[in-house]
Amino acid sequence: MSSAVVAQSVGAVTAAAGVVIFLSPGPRRMPAAGRRAAGLGLMAVAWVTLLASLASAEDLSAARSALLSPRGAVGALLALAVLALGGWLGGLTVRRWPAVWFVLLGLSLPFRVPVSLGSQEANLLVPLYAVIALGIGLWLLEWARGRRELAGATPVDLPLGLFVGFLMLSTLWSADPSEAAVKAVFFYLPFVVLFRLVIVFWHRADALRALGVTTVALAVPIAAFAVVQYATQSGIYWNETLQQANVYSRLFRVNSVFFDPNILGRYLVIAILAAVAMAWLARGPRVLATLVGAIAVMSAGLWVTFSRSAALGLGVGLALLAWRAFGPRRTLAVGAILVALLATAALAGNENVRRAATSTERLDVVSEGRFDLVEGGLTIWRQDPVVGAGLGGFAQRFEDTLDQRELRRTRVVISHNAPITILSEGGLVGFALFLVLAITVAASIARGSRVRGPTGWAQWALLAMLASIAVHSLLYSALFDDPYTWVIAGAALVVGAGQRVTVVQEDAARGPEGADAALAT
Repeated sequence: MSSAVVAQSVGAVTAAAGVVIFLSPGPRRMPAAGRRAAGLGLMAVAWVTLLASLASAEDLSAARSALLSPRGAVGALLALAVLALGGWLGGLTVRRWPAVWFVLLGLSLPFRVPVSLGSQEANLLVPLYAVIALGIGLWLLEWARGRRELAGATPVDLPLGLFVGFLMLSTLWSADPSEAAVKAVFFYLPFVVLFRLVIVFWHRADALRALGVTTVALAVPIAAFAVVQYATQSGIYWNETLQQANVYSRLFRVNSVFFDPNILGRYLVIAILAAVAMAWLARGPRVLATLVGAIAVMSAGLWVTFSRSAALGLGVGLALLAWRAFGPRRTLAVGAILVALLATAALAGNENVRRAATSTERLDVVSEGRFDLVEGGLTIWRQDPVVGAGLGGFAQRFEDTLDQRELRRTRVVISHNAPITILSEGGLVGFALFLVLAITVAASIARGSRVRGPTGWAQWALLAMLASIAVHSLLYSALFDDPYTWVIAGAALVVGAGQRVTVVQEDAARGPEGADAALAT
């Protein structure tokens, strides 16, 4: 057994234990803050172990030689000194102005950097990892000084811990252990910590405004650049496949600063929903006009992505906002009319739409083989129905189901449907844990959003954003690989927690009108 396999096995077990300890309620005799710190420590050990398993023997040997050389040792010490100084200055800034951490979070969430991992190439959220590291350092420093923020809990903690813990453990039987290690190291483990950091730091700052304004302010130039790309039919970076596709396609799709047009579309949908939610509460014509202008620019950027999955996600999000703002009857009536008009216009004006609507074969071609991917995922699940193919195992198992002719014709082997991916990789056990987690998240946020006033509206708007991501993931996947899922879920669970008790007390003393007045302030 190779050292990489041993490291992956040890890392998987350690990661599963760390996540469960970090998030679960645990025994009462063990303080919650200490338990979370212990879980965080195990997760850190697992992270280092799994990261080391991804490096080849040549990479490790080259790194060892470089560190042992005088120049390499000096360079490493200088890098550590710069990181320590940056972390110290960042920590001082965040401690004095906690909203800065959320501004940095909003700025770093979208951006990925191409990185080589041995023989693999990946686009990783390097700026976000730095923000998470800054949050962890401040978090542990304050815990060491006796602060108790590590102890905060939500109804989602236990279901989330069991789901992610099981996925970490499934690395042991994954059809592609290296891909499982990549997902654990660069997505699940840091995003679990990110989820808790959002909850811990939320009430120290005007976090909702900091995240919302930063997201919209950043999305506007990103969308404008996308429009420029489309107008000039040039400027496509990062993605050579997209460059080639644009040469032969009648549609020129853009990606702005992202790798994939669909991810750009998802990002712009989140920003548009945030702007619409803020516009509903806007006071003053200037703020409203600014938000309307931002929505117009972002909508233009979304249009030139030609992302149907993003457009569908936006429609669901806007429908949920309208449901809360105007009531279910008006929303359903207007929605039915719009759907009927759009469907009629599309069917009457485009032969391709008519063919796709009447032919499953044509629909599969239009969807770029997504039906085949779903069918392949179900085939993978039938092979291991209880525990699945393991984290990251979909692509390898899907390739195994294809013959040489089908392999040459198949453009993608990565599932574009998040639930099917979870079912095929986690089996019935993983899928059941996922359903419990999804229902708990939706129910907890919906229950909190019943409070009237700005707090309830904010929670409902965050739920609408989560719903749009979930719908997008049915056609593109990347549900748990997207940090926005974790940040929005954490924000939605905690946004009204600091005010709800006060509202209840004032409701008992002054009635419903008094409670709404308290929220409005």
